[in-house]
Amino acid sequence: MGLTGRTLVLWNPSAGSKAGLPTNRTSEEELRQALASNGIAAELYVGDSVEDATSRVQRAVEDGYSTIIAAGGDGTVAIVAKELLGRSTSLGILPLGSAMNVARSLGISRDLNEAAAILMSGTSRKIDVGEVEGQMFLEMVSIGASAEVFGEAHQVDGGSFRALFRLLFLPFRVRSTKVTLTLDQGTIRTRALMVEVANTPYTGLGFTLAPGARSDDGLLDVRVFKGLSGWGLARHLSRVIWGRRDYSPQISAYQSSAVLVEAERPLPCRADALDIGTTPCRLTVRRAALQVIVPRADQAQPRP
Repeated sequence: MGLTGRTLVLWNPSAGSKAGLPTNRTSEEELRQALASNGIAAELYVGDSVEDATSRVQRAVEDGYSTIIAAGGDGTVAIVAKELLGRSTSLGILPLGSAMNVARSLGISRDLNEAAAILMSGTSRKIDVGEVEGQMFLEMVSIGASAEVFGEAHQVDGGSFRALFRLLFLPFRVRSTKVTLTLDQGTIRTRALMVEVANTPYTGLGFTLAPGARSDDGLLDVRVFKGLSGWGLARHLSRVIWGRRDYSPQISAYQSSAVLVEAERPLPCRADALDIGTTPCRLTVRRAALQVIVPRADQAQPRP
């Protein structure tokens, strides 16, 4: 296919590190070399902040750019995706971050040159995007214990030792509670430690909390974690990190185009990397809202 028209690359040079340690760092020279060797003629832009990056993407859309490439982590992908919802402008992904949950779910290689080649020879496909209380999410919304875990882990990544202390002791204090789920097929009442409402299989450091979730079926996958203790949750997360899969009979699975989650006590909610308050929370799916360049069938990386 090849890229046609004007192309912008939004690069986050800070992508590819966790807690200050490099995990997948890429230099400007390496990035430019990957673009050039694959015949990608594009403007390279470095945003000084989320606001600056958002403003540049908005201007590119207004100026009629045909493709905007997010070169960074899942946060960079989200910045671009938010501005392309319902637009004809395509999102391209060069996965330079640590987890790259969106790229993995779409079968995009983590290798920079292979990902660049996909931009030139792949195909364009529209995918679903989730929405919770007006906030877009590409991966999933975590409710309950997992939202606490990911929230504390995010602060640890930012260098907070207090958050590390709280994270280590979190298994001692989380507990299940009564939740009510209103889905397309009716109402479900149960006790749960946490609920995941997913558009893709992965979140956080590649935790496979919703295996089988797809971003092109017009539905959200709902996973209800029942009967787990705090330590049981810790064991489960250790088994599904970085894309690994682990079946548990204590997880119930549903699908729905709209979800309302209510709880006996307020539970924290987290959409991808953003805290969004507490329950109740309402979630919907925006079907085929985002146009993305993805691999052809013979190029796609198999999902774990």
